[in-house]
Amino acid sequence: MLKFNKIVMKTANQQFNWDICGHENIVHFLQSSINSQNVSSAYLFAGPSHLGKETVARKFIASLLCTTKEKNLPCGGCLNCRQLQSGLHPDFYTVAKEINIKTEKLRREIVIDQIRNLKYKLQQATLFNGYKAALITEAQLMNLNAANALLKVLEEPTKNTVIIILADDLTNLPQTILSRCQVLRFLPVAKGEIKSYLEKTKAKDADLIARQAHGRPGLALTLANDKEFAKANKNNIESFFKASQTDLNSRLTLLDKLVDWDKDEAVNVSRLNTLLEAWQTVIRDIILIKSANEPLVANAKHLAELKELSATWNFLKIRFILSKISQCSDYLFSNINSKSVLENLIINL
Repeated sequence: MLKFNKIVMKTANQQFNWDICGHENIVHFLQSSINSQNVSSAYLFAGPSHLGKETVARKFIASLLCTTKEKNLPCGGCLNCRQLQSGLHPDFYTVAKEINIKTEKLRREIVIDQIRNLKYKLQQATLFNGYKAALITEAQLMNLNAANALLKVLEEPTKNTVIIILADDLTNLPQTILSRCQVLRFLPVAKGEIKSYLEKTKAKDADLIARQAHGRPGLALTLANDKEFAKANKNNIESFFKASQTDLNSRLTLLDKLVDWDKDEAVNVSRLNTLLEAWQTVIRDIILIKSANEPLVANAKHLAELKELSATWNFLKIRFILSKISQCSDYLFSNINSKSVLENLIINL
């Protein structure tokens, strides 16, 4: 475990200003580690996307780097807080998918050079005599060489450094990495809690959005605050009904309209995954109706269409379609062309 540098040591029992929806146990644990001056050198935040992992990670990092001793952490007003907010803090580094300089396209994985560059930065002296912090997002996308390089970083942590690793899926991360991190598993948040949080922010359609979020506060906030995202999500849901209620020729004609295809295959994969996720919520609603749980339906505005499909589809067909969607995810992970993956699914609807 690492201890706070004396220069940036916080006051005992410091108060916090995190404003997080859900995850009370994790939030309490991290805040207590700051108050007890007992912070791990590496954390692994695990759980599906949009649960709030990155939000919690950034609040934790901001609280570590904040220089205030009198106000709630993070204060938002000190030099460190302002630099973090502007993305210019010299002791905070991020690792994520990036553009391949040679192809000028977004990489589909995190590569070894990114981890080596992070290691070099972490080995440099801190400019503010405090913590150096690193945030690695979508760590499940690291290739084997990158994962091995990260393992070496974790095995030999530099002084006063905190690394937070975010991963949607732990199955693709080596056990050796997990064993060197404090693993915190993020779980879905209750619908009522998300609804209450949205109502406090004066969001419209709080109940409907809380249903559509399926326990993911991050998704709920995006649906509430990003009009373009909300519109795209609505279109994805409606596209399922169009694709499932027409003949094969019409479905194949619809193929080019289901996804706004891009020249960059990494972008296409991301968009297709978003489409498939929306389709899964519709299938979940069909199952709920068939099992007499209509009040739990998320896409309540499409109740008529859902009931129609529920009446015509049996559980065998539903299981078959779900297996095909799962197969699509496997194909995408195996770098099979995204358009071919969707075409295969469309044929089997």
